[in-house]
Amino acid sequence: MKTPTITRYPPHAALEQAMIRTFEAMKKRQLLLGDFHIIKTETWVAVWVFFVNEQDVQENADVGVLSELEMNFRERLLASKEQFSFQELPPISFEFDSKENVDKNYQGSYYLRMR
Repeated sequence: MKTPTITRYPPHAALEQAMIRTFEAMKKRQLLLGDFHIIKTETWVAVWVFFVNEQDVQENADVGVLSELEMNFRERLLASKEQFSFQELPPISFEFDSKENVDKNYQGSYYLRMR
């Protein structure tokens, strides 16, 4: 059996898995999420979470759900260190927006929004 290579930062698969598990854990909050995207470089990670509409973003920010989502994601990612053989977390930034905004101001293109 081949010994896994230890990397400094988590691979993309670990990031995606942590995000999916975070959303599953937060189902009790009944979040109206449209999509999420993760951009990973050698030195940082950006997590974009898109709610369905602008009102959902503001309401969830006001009651602390966005902070809870970030914390939950980081905890789940750290818990996967052994499984994915990485040493530490890179700087991770979170951006929260809505599909409504992307459709209205970026011709429905997540790519244009995240540029």
